[in-house]
Amino acid sequence: MADSSVSKLPLLAQLGISIGLGVVVLGGFYYFVYKDMVEEAEKKTSQLETLKKDIGQLEVITAKLPDFQREVSVLEMKLETLKRILPPEKETPDLVRKLQNLAAESQLRIKQFNPGSMVSRDFYQEFPINLEVDGTYHNLASFFDRMSRLTRVVNAAGLKIAAKADQTPSLSITAQCTATTYVYVEAAAAALVDDKTGKKRQPIGKAAQ
Repeated sequence: MADSSVSKLPLLAQLGISIGLGVVVLGGFYYFVYKDMVEEAEKKTSQLETLKKDIGQLEVITAKLPDFQREVSVLEMKLETLKRILPPEKETPDLVRKLQNLAAESQLRIKQFNPGSMVSRDFYQEFPINLEVDGTYHNLASFFDRMSRLTRVVNAAGLKIAAKADQTPSLSITAQCTATTYVYVEAAAAALVDDKTGKKRQPIGKAAQ
C-alpha cells in the first residue's frame, strides 16, 4: 500500500522521499556504526604511536647496554679494590693489633697507643691512632717501612722526634705521630656507586703494594 501510494506521487516527490530515506540511513550508520569505528581507529593509532616511541627508547637503551655493563663492571672492580685497602669497621681491632706487632717487630718500645674517635667522610671514616714510641732512627724507619707494606691504607702524620736525655744504643729517640687508617662504610659507598656518574672520591693516602 505504501509503495503504491509513493508510486502515485510526482517524480520529484518520490526523489525527495528517496533522498530523505538515504539521509536517515546514512545518519544512523554514522552515529551508530561509523563514528565508533573512527574513534576506535584514532585510539588504536594513538596507542601505536606510543608503542613506536617506547620501542625507539628501548632500542636506544639496548644499544647502550654494553656500555652500561662495562661501566658496572669497572665500578664493581673499583669497589672490590676499595674493600681491600679500606677495612670495614669490624676489622679495625685486627688492624690495631697489626700496627702494635709492627712496632714490636721494629724493636720500638710503645709508650702510647691510643685509638681516637672515628671521623665520618663521604663513603669512609677516618680512624686516627695516636702513637708514641721509644727507639732509634733505624727502628722508626723500619716501622714506617713495614706499615707502608700493609694492604690497608695507613697514613702517618704529625711526626715529632726528640732525642732522649738518657740515651742508650737501643733507645736514643722518642717519636710521636698520628697513624690514620680509613674505614670502609658500605652503605655510603653503594649510594655513590648508584650515582649516574659512577665516580667516587678516593681518600688521600699511601696504599701499600
